[in-house]
Amino acid sequence: MNVRGCGTALVTPFRPDGAVDEVALRDLVAWQIESGIDFLVPCGTTGETPTLSRKEWLRVIDVTVEVAAGRVPIVAGATSNSTREAIDKARTAAERPGVDFILTASPYYNKPTQEGQFQHFRAIAQAVKKPLILYNVPGRTGANIEPATLTRLAGLRNIIGVKEASGNISQIVEVFNAVPSRFLVFSGDDAVTLPVIALGGAGIISVVSNEIPREMSEMTRAALNNDWDTARRTHRRYLPLMQVNFIESNPIPVKAALAMMGRIKEIYRLPLVRMKEETRGKLQKVLADLGMLPKPATEARATHASAAPKFETAPRTIEAGSSSAAAMQESAEFDAQEAILSDSLPETAPVQVEAPVLPDVAAHGAEWAPPSAAGLLTEPQVASTRENAPEASREPAVYYVFESWQAGPRKTVLHRSTCGSCRNGKGRPSKENDESRSNWHGPFNTLDEARDASRTLIGVLIRSECKCVSKG
Repeated sequence: MNVRGCGTALVTPFRPDGAVDEVALRDLVAWQIESGIDFLVPCGTTGETPTLSRKEWLRVIDVTVEVAAGRVPIVAGATSNSTREAIDKARTAAERPGVDFILTASPYYNKPTQEGQFQHFRAIAQAVKKPLILYNVPGRTGANIEPATLTRLAGLRNIIGVKEASGNISQIVEVFNAVPSRFLVFSGDDAVTLPVIALGGAGIISVVSNEIPREMSEMTRAALNNDWDTARRTHRRYLPLMQVNFIESNPIPVKAALAMMGRIKEIYRLPLVRMKEETRGKLQKVLADLGMLPKPATEARATHASAAPKFETAPRTIEAGSSSAAAMQESAEFDAQEAILSDSLPETAPVQVEAPVLPDVAAHGAEWAPPSAAGLLTEPQVASTRENAPEASREPAVYYVFESWQAGPRKTVLHRSTCGSCRNGKGRPSKENDESRSNWHGPFNTLDEARDASRTLIGVLIRSECKCVSKG
């Protein structure tokens, strides 16, 4: 089976409990193939492979193979800085039905010489029958595969190519002059895909194709078919996304983007943590400018303030209806009202608080439950009595979402525009609430639209609705 074009270095989705999210992984692989990706690369750097157990590593490969079902080639990552372990992993991966190629990187941390790298890769090549693609990424491994070393390695029977992520265009040019024409050179950096193909490259092993598989595949094919006008147009459009994906360590931004797109949950394994809020805002803006955020969330996200509370692990919530939740209801309602309602507007009805968050996990034991699929509390379904009101008595329904992060968890409250606290999105927060730490979103023409916008705001832990919604 030939390998050429655009291959996605797949992220590994995780569940809130930290386990591999096989459902999200299957959906991601299916979407990639349906979008026209040329091949898939599970368990590379982008897949957080150093944090996977051996069992998880094999499971991710097996799930990818199972969903692909022979429709695209599978290039399985198998790397170690111990040559003995690297051989064992490469053998194991090569023996999995459906794996077509092995991707293996230079030994990291121990910084071998050029001769050491040659001997390392030769030992792997002699131990497995499947074709090998080498991975040169000195920024991560601390060891660069020089062109002269690649020339020697290209002479070995089953070393068929290299993923070149040195970031050194001069070196990449030398590589093309040093290796035989049959030797495949893949770009390892999305932004330089076109220059590498122009030099004779076979394609790209891509990060950005996690987010835009169809567009990246079409760009790569256009370049390989000498349709440079089409390739350049796509490259220019998506260059900001290629760049922002590396505004922090890969795969932090690409996983955050996929979560914003609704593809996975934004969960990492240490030592990786969530993006800083200032860089998250830049990522959101790029996605919004490209029209990649779910509707009607784009407008709400674009105005989202950049001071959300930071979580390195998924927050926990009390299940609505539990005894502890009931016991905390009164104080939580008071807190939400103080954060939301103006002291000059006493006629405003109190809000309904969905499920308060308690600070002491240990004190509540089994009453704690993992967060919902988005890592947030689920909004209660509040039925509006407006649906049963006589047609003549109804007023046009316009809704706003008030967001506050003054104290405690970030909250949202949904209001009708005629509510005394809202006043068409111009209501003044209470004196205790800093106006720089709150925001109105809207207007939204329907209740469902407002609820959808509230759900998509990042970092919100409590979603509630003012009683004006049900009284409307």
